[in-house]
Amino acid sequence: MSRRDERIRPPRPTWSKWLVAGGGVVLLAVVLVAVFVVAPAISLAGRTCADGVEKRGDNAECTGLTDGGFVFGPELAPVEQRIRAENDSVAASGKPFVTIAVFLPMTLTDNDILSPEWVRHQLEGAYIAQHRANTTQSWGSLPLIRLLLANPGSHLNQWEPVVDALLALPGTDRLVAVTGIGLSLETARAAIQRLSDHRIPVVASHLAADEFSEIPGFLRVSPTSSTYGMAAAGYVKPTAHTATIVQDDNNADLYPKTLATAFTQRFVDADHRITGRTERYDSSLPGVENTFLQMMPNICGDQPDVVYFAGRENDLTAFVAELAQRPCLDRHLTVLTGDLAQSGPPGPEMRRGLQSNVTVLAPGLAHPQAWTSEPNAFNKTAVANFQEPGCTDCFQALFPKERLDDGVAILAHDAVLTVVWAIRLIPGAVPSRVTAQDVLQAKNRLYGTLAVPGASGMISFDERGDPVNKAVPILRVRLGDTPEFVQLSTPL
Repeated sequence: MSRRDERIRPPRPTWSKWLVAGGGVVLLAVVLVAVFVVAPAISLAGRTCADGVEKRGDNAECTGLTDGGFVFGPELAPVEQRIRAENDSVAASGKPFVTIAVFLPMTLTDNDILSPEWVRHQLEGAYIAQHRANTTQSWGSLPLIRLLLANPGSHLNQWEPVVDALLALPGTDRLVAVTGIGLSLETARAAIQRLSDHRIPVVASHLAADEFSEIPGFLRVSPTSSTYGMAAAGYVKPTAHTATIVQDDNNADLYPKTLATAFTQRFVDADHRITGRTERYDSSLPGVENTFLQMMPNICGDQPDVVYFAGRENDLTAFVAELAQRPCLDRHLTVLTGDLAQSGPPGPEMRRGLQSNVTVLAPGLAHPQAWTSEPNAFNKTAVANFQEPGCTDCFQALFPKERLDDGVAILAHDAVLTVVWAIRLIPGAVPSRVTAQDVLQAKNRLYGTLAVPGASGMISFDERGDPVNKAVPILRVRLGDTPEFVQLSTPL
Protein backbone atom coordinates (compact mmCIF):
# COMPACT_ATOMS: atom_id res chain seq x y z
CA MET A 1 0.00 0.00 0.00
CA SER A 2 1.41 3.39 -0.96
CA ARG A 3 1.58 6.34 1.35
CA ARG A 4 -0.97 8.01 -0.92
CA ASP A 5 -3.51 5.27 -0.06
CA GLU A 6 -3.01 5.59 3.67
CA ARG A 7 -5.75 7.50 5.57
CA ILE A 8 -4.62 10.37 7.70
CA ARG A 9 -5.62 9.62 11.26
CA PRO A 10 -5.76 12.24 14.06
CA PRO A 11 -3.51 11.57 17.02
CA ARG A 12 -5.10 9.57 19.81
CA PRO A 13 -6.14 11.83 22.71
CA THR A 14 -3.85 11.64 25.70
CA TRP A 15 -6.68 10.35 27.93
CA SER A 16 -7.05 7.27 25.71
CA LYS A 17 -3.59 6.17 26.81
CA TRP A 18 -4.88 6.17 30.37
CA LEU A 19 -7.71 3.84 29.35
CA VAL A 20 -5.34 1.56 27.45
CA ALA A 21 -2.79 1.68 30.21
CA GLY A 22 -5.26 0.63 32.86
CA GLY A 23 -5.85 4.05 34.31
CA GLY A 24 -9.22 4.02 32.58
CA VAL A 25 -10.94 2.84 35.73
CA VAL A 26 -9.95 6.04 37.48
CA LEU A 27 -10.99 8.27 34.61
CA LEU A 28 -14.27 6.44 34.10
CA ALA A 29 -15.09 7.00 37.75
CA VAL A 30 -14.42 10.72 37.33
CA VAL A 31 -16.64 10.87 34.25
CA LEU A 32 -19.45 9.06 36.03
CA VAL A 33 -19.21 11.44 38.98
CA ALA A 34 -19.50 14.36 36.58
CA VAL A 35 -22.57 12.83 34.96
CA PHE A 36 -24.40 11.82 38.11
CA VAL A 37 -23.41 14.69 40.42
CA VAL A 38 -22.49 17.77 38.42
CA ALA A 39 -25.23 17.45 35.79
CA PRO A 40 -28.10 17.16 38.32
CA ALA A 41 -26.62 20.07 40.25
CA ILE A 42 -26.66 22.19 37.08
CA SER A 43 -30.24 21.08 36.40
CA LEU A 44 -31.32 21.98 39.95
CA ALA A 45 -29.66 25.38 39.65
CA GLY A 46 -31.65 25.97 36.48
CA ARG A 47 -34.89 25.10 38.25
CA THR A 48 -34.27 27.16 41.37
CA CYS A 49 -35.88 30.60 41.50
CA ALA A 50 -34.92 31.25 45.15
CA ASP A 51 -34.60 29.39 48.41
CA GLY A 52 -37.84 27.39 48.70
CA VAL A 53 -39.08 28.37 45.21
CA GLU A 54 -38.59 26.23 42.08
CA LYS A 55 -39.66 26.28 38.44
CA ARG A 56 -42.29 23.63 37.87
CA GLY A 57 -44.82 22.56 35.25
CA ASP A 58 -45.04 23.11 31.52
CA ASN A 59 -44.90 26.88 31.98
CA ALA A 60 -41.90 26.74 34.34
CA GLU A 61 -43.71 28.82 36.94
CA CYS A 62 -41.77 29.76 40.06
CA THR A 63 -43.79 27.96 42.74
CA GLY A 64 -43.09 27.31 46.41
CA LEU A 65 -42.72 29.17 49.71
CA THR A 66 -41.37 32.62 50.54
CA ASP A 67 -41.61 35.09 53.39
CA GLY A 68 -41.85 37.88 50.82
CA GLY A 69 -38.17 37.82 49.91
CA PHE A 70 -38.91 36.32 46.48
CA VAL A 71 -41.35 38.33 44.36
CA PHE A 72 -43.66 36.19 42.20
CA GLY A 73 -44.41 39.07 39.81
CA PRO A 74 -43.59 42.77 39.49
CA GLU A 75 -47.17 43.78 40.26
CA LEU A 76 -46.85 41.99 43.63
CA ALA A 77 -43.57 43.64 44.63
CA PRO A 78 -45.01 46.50 46.78
CA VAL A 79 -47.23 44.27 48.92
CA GLU A 80 -44.64 41.46 49.18
CA GLN A 81 -42.08 44.00 50.39
CA ARG A 82 -44.49 45.09 53.13
CA ILE A 83 -45.09 41.47 54.14
CA ARG A 84 -41.33 40.82 54.24
CA ALA A 85 -40.78 43.92 56.42
CA GLU A 86 -43.57 42.87 58.80
CA ASN A 87 -42.13 39.37 59.05
CA ASP A 88 -38.68 40.80 59.80
CA SER A 89 -40.20 42.97 62.52
CA VAL A 90 -41.87 39.92 64.07
CA ALA A 91 -38.58 37.99 64.05
CA ALA A 92 -36.66 40.91 65.58
CA SER A 93 -39.21 41.44 68.35
CA GLY A 94 -38.24 38.30 70.27
CA LYS A 95 -41.92 37.78 71.09
CA PRO A 96 -43.86 34.54 70.51
CA PHE A 97 -45.23 34.22 66.98
CA VAL A 98 -47.13 31.80 64.77
CA THR A 99 -47.08 31.35 61.00
CA ILE A 100 -50.11 31.59 58.72
CA ALA A 101 -49.56 30.45 55.13
CA VAL A 102 -51.40 32.27 52.33
CA PHE A 103 -51.91 29.56 49.71
CA LEU A 104 -52.86 31.13 46.36
CA PRO A 105 -51.99 30.97 42.66
CA MET A 106 -49.53 33.88 42.38
CA THR A 107 -48.18 33.13 38.91
CA LEU A 108 -50.84 33.13 36.21
CA THR A 109 -50.81 31.80 32.65
CA ASP A 110 -52.59 32.83 29.45
CA ASN A 111 -56.40 32.57 29.66
CA ASP A 112 -56.23 32.00 33.41
CA ILE A 113 -59.42 31.98 35.49
CA LEU A 114 -57.92 34.61 37.79
CA SER A 115 -56.55 38.10 37.19
CA PRO A 116 -53.34 39.71 38.50
CA GLU A 117 -55.50 42.25 40.33
CA TRP A 118 -57.32 39.45 42.17
CA VAL A 119 -54.02 37.98 43.36
CA ARG A 120 -52.69 41.38 44.44
CA HIS A 121 -55.85 42.18 46.39
CA GLN A 122 -55.65 38.84 48.17
CA LEU A 123 -52.14 39.61 49.43
CA GLU A 124 -53.01 43.20 50.33
CA GLY A 125 -55.97 42.09 52.45
CA ALA A 126 -53.92 39.40 54.19
CA TYR A 127 -51.18 41.93 54.93
CA ILE A 128 -53.61 44.48 56.43
CA ALA A 129 -54.90 41.81 58.83
CA GLN A 130 -51.35 40.75 59.74
CA HIS A 131 -50.07 44.29 60.29
CA ARG A 132 -53.05 45.52 62.31
CA ALA A 133 -53.08 42.34 64.42
CA ASN A 134 -49.39 42.91 65.22
CA THR A 135 -49.54 46.66 65.87
CA THR A 136 -52.89 47.23 67.57
CA GLN A 137 -54.55 45.58 70.54
CA SER A 138 -57.98 45.35 68.91
CA TRP A 139 -57.88 41.53 68.95
CA GLY A 140 -55.35 40.85 71.69
CA SER A 141 -51.61 41.08 71.22
CA LEU A 142 -49.87 37.68 71.29
CA PRO A 143 -48.74 35.58 69.58
CA LEU A 144 -47.59 37.80 66.74
CA ILE A 145 -48.42 36.85 63.15
CA ARG A 146 -45.92 35.85 60.47
CA LEU A 147 -47.18 35.38 56.92
CA LEU A 148 -45.70 32.80 54.58
CA LEU A 149 -46.64 33.03 50.89
CA ALA A 150 -47.30 29.64 49.29
CA ASN A 151 -47.69 29.68 45.51
CA PRO A 152 -49.01 26.44 43.93
CA GLY A 153 -49.05 28.02 40.46
CA SER A 154 -51.82 28.54 37.93
CA HIS A 155 -54.96 26.50 38.68
CA LEU A 156 -53.09 25.23 41.77
CA ASN A 157 -51.51 22.63 39.49
CA GLN A 158 -48.33 22.39 41.61
CA TRP A 159 -50.22 22.00 44.88
CA GLU A 160 -48.53 18.75 45.88
CA PRO A 161 -44.88 19.85 46.22
CA VAL A 162 -45.99 23.13 47.82
CA VAL A 163 -48.18 21.37 50.38
CA ASP A 164 -45.30 18.95 51.03
CA ALA A 165 -43.08 21.95 51.71
CA LEU A 166 -45.60 23.35 54.17
CA LEU A 167 -45.83 20.02 55.97
CA ALA A 168 -42.03 19.84 56.13
CA LEU A 169 -41.63 23.22 57.84
CA PRO A 170 -39.64 22.99 61.07
CA GLY A 171 -41.48 23.24 64.36
CA THR A 172 -39.87 26.59 65.03
CA ASP A 173 -41.94 28.08 62.19
CA ARG A 174 -45.11 27.11 64.10
CA LEU A 175 -47.50 26.82 61.18
CA VAL A 176 -51.02 27.04 62.67
CA ALA A 177 -53.26 27.49 59.60
CA VAL A 178 -53.47 27.98 55.86
CA THR A 179 -55.63 30.68 54.27
CA GLY A 180 -56.43 31.69 50.71
CA ILE A 181 -57.08 28.86 48.17
CA GLY A 182 -59.40 30.93 45.96
CA LEU A 183 -60.62 28.43 43.36
CA SER A 184 -63.23 25.66 43.54
CA LEU A 185 -61.14 23.17 41.58
CA GLU A 186 -60.24 19.53 42.14
CA THR A 187 -56.64 20.59 42.74
CA ALA A 188 -57.85 22.82 45.56
CA ARG A 189 -59.86 19.97 47.06
CA ALA A 190 -56.83 17.68 46.95
CA ALA A 191 -54.62 20.27 48.64
CA ILE A 192 -57.13 20.96 51.40
CA GLN A 193 -57.67 17.24 51.99
CA ARG A 194 -53.92 16.66 52.30
CA LEU A 195 -53.60 19.49 54.84
CA SER A 196 -56.62 18.14 56.71
CA ASP A 197 -55.04 14.68 56.88
CA HIS A 198 -52.12 16.31 58.71
CA ARG A 199 -54.39 18.28 61.07
CA ILE A 200 -53.64 21.69 59.53
CA PRO A 201 -56.78 23.90 59.47
CA VAL A 202 -57.66 25.75 56.28
CA VAL A 203 -59.60 29.05 56.27
CA ALA A 204 -60.49 29.88 52.67
CA SER A 205 -60.88 33.52 51.75
CA HIS A 206 -62.76 33.10 48.48
CA LEU A 207 -64.01 29.59 47.83
CA ALA A 208 -67.63 28.89 47.01
CA ALA A 209 -68.26 25.22 46.11
CA ASP A 210 -70.26 23.48 48.84
CA GLU A 211 -68.37 20.20 48.44
CA PHE A 212 -65.38 21.56 50.38
CA SER A 213 -67.42 21.66 53.58
CA GLU A 214 -67.11 17.88 53.78
CA ILE A 215 -63.39 18.15 54.63
CA PRO A 216 -62.56 18.17 58.38
CA GLY A 217 -60.81 21.31 59.61
CA PHE A 218 -62.06 23.46 56.73
CA LEU A 219 -63.66 26.88 57.16
CA ARG A 220 -64.49 29.63 54.69
CA VAL A 221 -65.29 33.30 55.21
CA SER A 222 -66.90 33.73 51.79
CA PRO A 223 -70.47 32.70 51.05
CA THR A 224 -70.93 29.26 49.52
CA SER A 225 -72.17 28.66 45.99
CA SER A 226 -75.51 27.75 47.52
CA THR A 227 -75.61 31.05 49.37
CA TYR A 228 -74.88 32.95 46.15
CA GLY A 229 -77.58 31.05 44.26
CA MET A 230 -80.18 31.50 46.98
CA ALA A 231 -79.38 35.17 47.53
CA ALA A 232 -79.78 35.88 43.80
CA ALA A 233 -83.07 33.97 43.67
CA GLY A 234 -84.38 35.70 46.78
CA TYR A 235 -83.55 39.11 45.37
CA VAL A 236 -85.25 38.57 42.00
CA LYS A 237 -88.36 36.59 43.03
CA PRO A 238 -90.56 39.62 43.82
CA THR A 239 -90.32 40.84 40.21
CA ALA A 240 -89.52 37.72 38.13
CA HIS A 241 -91.62 34.58 37.66
CA THR A 242 -89.73 32.64 34.98
CA ALA A 243 -86.04 31.86 34.57
CA THR A 244 -83.78 30.06 32.11
CA ILE A 245 -80.55 28.40 33.30
CA VAL A 246 -77.25 28.63 31.40
CA GLN A 247 -74.75 26.23 33.00
CA ASP A 248 -71.08 25.30 32.58
CA ASP A 249 -70.57 21.52 32.42
CA ASN A 250 -66.80 21.59 33.01
CA ASN A 251 -66.27 18.51 35.19
CA ALA A 252 -63.12 19.98 36.78
CA ASP A 253 -65.01 23.00 38.14
CA LEU A 254 -67.29 22.35 41.12
CA TYR A 255 -68.70 25.88 41.23
CA PRO A 256 -71.32 26.08 38.41
CA LYS A 257 -73.40 23.00 39.25
CA THR A 258 -73.94 24.09 42.84
CA LEU A 259 -74.95 27.57 41.71
CA ALA A 260 -77.59 26.20 39.36
CA THR A 261 -78.98 23.76 41.92
CA ALA A 262 -79.25 26.36 44.70
CA PHE A 263 -80.85 28.98 42.48
CA THR A 264 -83.42 26.49 41.21
CA GLN A 265 -84.31 25.22 44.68
CA ARG A 266 -84.88 28.74 46.02
CA PHE A 267 -86.60 30.13 42.92
CA VAL A 268 -89.08 27.42 41.93
CA ASP A 269 -92.47 27.31 43.68
CA ALA A 270 -96.15 27.53 42.70
CA ASP A 271 -95.64 31.00 41.20
CA HIS A 272 -92.10 30.65 39.84
CA ARG A 273 -90.74 28.18 37.30
CA ILE A 274 -87.75 27.32 35.12
CA THR A 275 -88.67 27.70 31.47
CA GLY A 276 -87.06 25.74 28.63
CA ARG A 277 -84.17 23.30 28.87
CA THR A 278 -80.95 24.15 30.67
CA GLU A 279 -78.60 25.70 28.09
CA ARG A 280 -75.24 23.98 28.62
CA TYR A 281 -71.67 24.74 27.57
CA ASP A 282 -68.24 23.36 28.54
CA SER A 283 -65.64 25.97 29.45
CA SER A 284 -62.85 23.39 29.11
CA LEU A 285 -63.47 23.16 25.36
CA PRO A 286 -62.88 25.73 22.60
CA GLY A 287 -65.73 27.51 20.83
CA VAL A 288 -67.56 28.78 23.92
CA GLU A 289 -68.53 32.03 22.16
CA ASN A 290 -70.05 30.06 19.27
CA THR A 291 -72.05 27.98 21.73
CA PHE A 292 -73.39 31.11 23.41
CA LEU A 293 -74.44 32.53 20.05
CA GLN A 294 -76.28 29.30 19.25
CA MET A 295 -78.26 29.65 22.51
CA MET A 296 -79.80 32.98 21.55
CA PRO A 297 -82.86 31.73 19.59
CA ASN A 298 -83.86 29.38 22.41
CA ILE A 299 -83.39 32.04 25.08
CA CYS A 300 -85.64 34.38 23.12
CA GLY A 301 -88.15 31.61 22.49
CA ASP A 302 -88.33 30.74 26.21
CA GLN A 303 -89.10 34.41 27.03
CA PRO A 304 -87.69 34.23 30.58
CA ASP A 305 -87.89 37.15 32.99
CA VAL A 306 -84.32 36.35 34.03
CA VAL A 307 -81.43 34.23 32.79
CA TYR A 308 -79.39 32.61 35.55
CA PHE A 309 -75.80 32.18 34.35
CA ALA A 310 -74.11 29.41 36.35
CA GLY A 311 -70.51 29.88 35.27
CA ARG A 312 -67.31 31.85 35.76
CA GLU A 313 -66.97 35.59 35.25
CA ASN A 314 -64.70 35.31 32.22
CA ASP A 315 -67.41 33.28 30.47
CA LEU A 316 -70.12 35.68 31.68
CA THR A 317 -68.39 38.45 29.74
CA ALA A 318 -68.57 36.43 26.52
CA PHE A 319 -72.20 35.45 27.15
CA VAL A 320 -73.34 39.04 27.72
CA ALA A 321 -71.48 40.11 24.57
CA GLU A 322 -73.41 37.54 22.51
CA LEU A 323 -76.74 38.84 23.85
CA ALA A 324 -76.29 41.78 21.47
CA GLN A 325 -76.95 39.23 18.66
CA ARG A 326 -80.18 37.77 20.08
CA PRO A 327 -83.31 38.01 17.91
CA CYS A 328 -85.45 39.55 20.66
CA LEU A 329 -83.57 42.82 21.22
CA ASP A 330 -86.85 44.61 21.99
CA ARG A 331 -87.36 42.45 25.10
CA HIS A 332 -85.49 43.54 28.25
CA LEU A 333 -83.43 40.74 29.78
CA THR A 334 -82.02 40.49 33.29
CA VAL A 335 -78.99 38.23 33.75
CA LEU A 336 -78.09 36.93 37.19
CA THR A 337 -74.86 35.11 38.00
CA GLY A 338 -72.88 33.62 40.88
CA ASP A 339 -70.63 36.44 42.05
CA LEU A 340 -68.72 39.44 40.75
CA ALA A 341 -65.34 39.04 42.42
CA GLN A 342 -63.24 40.06 39.42
CA SER A 343 -65.44 42.41 37.39
CA GLY A 344 -63.94 45.76 36.58
CA PRO A 345 -65.38 48.21 34.06
CA PRO A 346 -66.67 46.13 31.13
CA GLY A 347 -64.79 46.03 27.85
CA PRO A 348 -66.28 47.02 24.50
CA GLU A 349 -67.79 43.61 23.72
CA MET A 350 -69.61 43.36 27.03
CA ARG A 351 -70.69 47.01 26.80
CA ARG A 352 -72.45 46.26 23.51
CA GLY A 353 -74.29 43.43 25.23
CA LEU A 354 -75.34 45.67 28.13
CA GLN A 355 -76.51 48.34 25.69
CA SER A 356 -78.80 45.80 24.01
CA ASN A 357 -81.50 46.15 26.67
CA VAL A 358 -79.68 43.94 29.22
CA THR A 359 -79.14 44.28 32.99
CA VAL A 360 -76.55 42.13 34.81
CA LEU A 361 -76.90 41.57 38.57
CA ALA A 362 -75.02 39.30 40.96
CA PRO A 363 -74.06 38.84 44.59
CA GLY A 364 -70.65 40.19 45.49
CA LEU A 365 -68.11 39.03 48.07
CA ALA A 366 -68.27 42.27 50.06
CA HIS A 367 -68.63 45.97 49.25
CA PRO A 368 -67.43 49.11 51.06
CA GLN A 369 -70.68 50.97 50.33
CA ALA A 370 -72.48 48.47 52.56
CA TRP A 371 -70.46 49.87 55.49
CA THR A 372 -72.22 53.21 55.15
CA SER A 373 -75.62 52.01 53.95
CA GLU A 374 -76.06 49.51 56.81
CA PRO A 375 -73.40 50.34 59.43
CA ASN A 376 -75.00 48.26 62.18
CA ALA A 377 -74.26 45.09 60.22
CA PHE A 378 -70.47 45.54 60.53
CA ASN A 379 -67.79 45.69 63.20
CA LYS A 380 -66.38 49.24 63.36
CA THR A 381 -62.86 48.13 64.26
CA ALA A 382 -62.68 45.75 61.31
CA VAL A 383 -63.96 48.47 58.97
CA ALA A 384 -61.31 50.84 60.38
CA ASN A 385 -58.63 48.44 59.11
CA PHE A 386 -59.69 49.56 55.64
CA GLN A 387 -60.85 53.13 55.96
CA GLU A 388 -60.80 55.59 58.81
CA PRO A 389 -60.34 59.39 58.88
CA GLY A 390 -56.67 60.25 59.32
CA CYS A 391 -55.42 56.65 59.38
CA THR A 392 -51.81 56.04 58.35
CA ASP A 393 -51.70 52.23 58.18
CA CYS A 394 -55.18 51.23 57.04
CA PHE A 395 -55.87 49.94 53.52
CA GLN A 396 -56.83 53.29 52.01
CA ALA A 397 -53.59 54.89 53.27
CA LEU A 398 -51.21 52.07 52.25
CA PHE A 399 -52.87 51.11 48.95
CA PRO A 400 -54.63 54.34 47.87
CA LYS A 401 -54.95 53.33 44.20
CA GLU A 402 -56.51 49.93 44.86
CA ARG A 403 -60.22 49.16 44.73
CA LEU A 404 -62.20 47.49 47.47
CA ASP A 405 -65.49 47.02 45.66
CA ASP A 406 -64.54 43.58 44.32
CA GLY A 407 -64.51 42.38 47.95
CA VAL A 408 -61.35 40.29 47.47
CA ALA A 409 -59.07 42.20 49.86
CA ILE A 410 -61.86 42.34 52.44
CA LEU A 411 -62.34 38.56 52.48
CA ALA A 412 -58.58 37.88 52.43
CA HIS A 413 -58.35 40.10 55.52
CA ASP A 414 -61.20 38.23 57.19
CA ALA A 415 -59.60 34.83 56.56
CA VAL A 416 -56.40 35.85 58.37
CA LEU A 417 -58.45 37.61 61.06
CA THR A 418 -60.36 34.37 61.68
CA VAL A 419 -57.11 32.60 62.59
CA VAL A 420 -56.03 35.54 64.77
CA TRP A 421 -59.41 35.54 66.52
CA ALA A 422 -59.13 31.80 67.14
CA ILE A 423 -55.57 31.71 68.52
CA ARG A 424 -56.03 34.69 70.80
CA LEU A 425 -59.30 33.44 72.24
CA ILE A 426 -57.98 30.04 73.33
CA PRO A 427 -58.66 29.90 77.09
CA GLY A 428 -55.47 29.67 79.14
CA ALA A 429 -53.28 29.25 76.05
CA VAL A 430 -49.60 30.13 76.34
CA PRO A 431 -48.72 32.28 73.27
CA SER A 432 -45.44 30.46 72.76
CA ARG A 433 -47.16 27.07 72.58
CA VAL A 434 -50.19 27.62 70.33
CA THR A 435 -50.42 24.90 67.67
CA ALA A 436 -52.51 24.03 64.63
CA GLN A 437 -54.39 21.54 66.78
CA ASP A 438 -55.35 24.36 69.16
CA VAL A 439 -56.84 26.23 66.22
CA LEU A 440 -58.81 23.12 65.25
CA GLN A 441 -60.28 23.06 68.76
CA ALA A 442 -60.97 26.79 68.83
CA LYS A 443 -62.78 26.84 65.48
CA ASN A 444 -65.70 25.01 67.07
CA ARG A 445 -66.35 28.06 69.29
CA LEU A 446 -66.47 30.66 66.49
CA TYR A 447 -70.20 31.30 66.45
CA GLY A 448 -72.82 33.35 68.28
CA THR A 449 -71.23 35.73 70.75
CA LEU A 450 -67.75 34.59 69.64
CA ALA A 451 -68.43 35.12 65.92
CA VAL A 452 -65.49 36.60 64.03
CA PRO A 453 -65.89 40.41 63.67
CA GLY A 454 -65.03 40.50 59.98
CA ALA A 455 -64.99 43.50 57.70
CA SER A 456 -67.41 41.58 55.46
CA GLY A 457 -69.80 41.23 58.40
CA MET A 458 -70.01 39.07 61.51
CA ILE A 459 -68.92 35.54 60.61
CA SER A 460 -70.60 32.79 62.60
CA PHE A 461 -69.53 29.31 61.47
CA ASP A 462 -71.73 26.23 61.48
CA GLU A 463 -70.52 22.68 62.15
CA ARG A 464 -69.35 22.35 58.54
CA GLY A 465 -67.23 25.50 58.68
CA ASP A 466 -69.60 27.59 56.53
CA PRO A 467 -70.70 31.12 57.49
CA VAL A 468 -74.30 31.16 58.71
CA ASN A 469 -76.92 33.63 57.43
CA LYS A 470 -74.23 35.95 56.14
CA ALA A 471 -75.62 38.93 54.26
CA VAL A 472 -74.18 39.40 50.78
CA PRO A 473 -74.26 42.55 48.65
CA ILE A 474 -76.22 42.56 45.41
CA LEU A 475 -74.30 44.38 42.68
CA ARG A 476 -75.24 45.78 39.26
CA VAL A 477 -72.77 45.88 36.36
CA ARG A 478 -72.31 49.40 34.96
CA LEU A 479 -71.28 50.45 31.47
CA GLY A 480 -68.28 52.60 32.31
CA ASP A 481 -67.38 51.69 35.87
CA THR A 482 -67.00 48.88 38.37
CA PRO A 483 -70.21 47.20 39.61
CA GLU A 484 -72.41 49.36 41.84
CA PHE A 485 -73.89 48.36 45.18
CA VAL A 486 -77.67 47.78 45.16
CA GLN A 487 -78.52 46.32 48.56
CA LEU A 488 -77.63 43.65 51.12
CA SER A 489 -79.45 40.38 50.64
CA THR A 490 -79.70 37.37 52.93
CA PRO A 491 -79.88 33.86 51.47
CA LEU A 492 -82.89 32.79 53.54
